[in-house]
Amino acid sequence: MAAPMVSDLAEAAKAIEAITGVPARLQMKKSRQERLEAKERVKRFLALPPQLQEGVLRYGQGLRETYSR
Repeated sequence: MAAPMVSDLAEAAKAIEAITGVPARLQMKKSRQERLEAKERVKRFLALPPQLQEGVLRYGQGLRETYSR
């Protein structure tokens, strides 16, 4: 039953990309290793000084705005 659902999601993502021109992001369930890696990235980010955190967030926002055009 899981395979048809994944196939349906992939087809829906292709349709969304064709209509909007923007690739759809499929959110699949993350493995334990992926969750641990994400948790470690958050820990490293929070260990940065607040000024550097703010700079990183502004930089990421600028990238997102640039690529969304």
